Amino acid sequence: MYSVPNQQSVIDDLGDKFLGAFVDAVVGAKDDLEAFRERFPAWFVNFSKRFIANFIHERMWDRMIRQVSDHPGVQIVDKGSIRQIIVDQYVIRFKRHRPKMQISTYPTAGALAFWTNKAMIPGTETHSLALGYIWDVDEAEIKNPILSYRSALDTPEWSVELDAPGPTASGTTPIGWKPLTPDLPQIDLSEIVDDDAEGDASTS
Repeated sequence: MYSVPNQQSVIDDLGDKFLGAFVDAVVGAKDDLEAFRERFPAWFVNFSKRFIANFIHERMWDRMIRQVSDHPGVQIVDKGSIRQIIVDQYVIRFKRHRPKMQISTYPTAGALAFWTNKAMIPGTETHSLALGYIWDVDEAEIKNPILSYRSALDTPEWSVELDAPGPTASGTTPIGWKPLTPDLPQIDLSEIVDDDAEGDASTS
């Protein structure tokens, strides 16, 4: 029977090491984007939105898989237009989130079904998750790392911002997170082409 897992249970299941690696990947991708912008400012102003989205995705993906590919229970899928990370019962795709928690995808039947979280194989309890970042359109800048759970492409059931664990005198703090109240938007397909390469463009 379909049920929505709560934020804390998902965060506990994914674990501090995995989520910490993801926060590092987002921060690193932001640094890479800024370094690229500073190195080639005349080029950057003419780059398409799609190119910038693809660049960020590539840098996040590369940084992430180098950190987690040997984690127990982690499976990396990189086949054509499908890129996802499977952690036990969770199937994760990287997505750019807008401030009202919209994400975009090429609207094939397979991609839309993925985000319903109801198209599970009988007898399994898998859940689709979006790990990504808030995108500031006006500043063209990566903001906070984010994790969201959806019952449809445009319907976030919940979303949380993530903070990296930090060192303390007694060890390391757990991953930090805070819930965001979903502001349920109308479906946003305005940048389908820009997001086409973010990991779920095919019908698989």
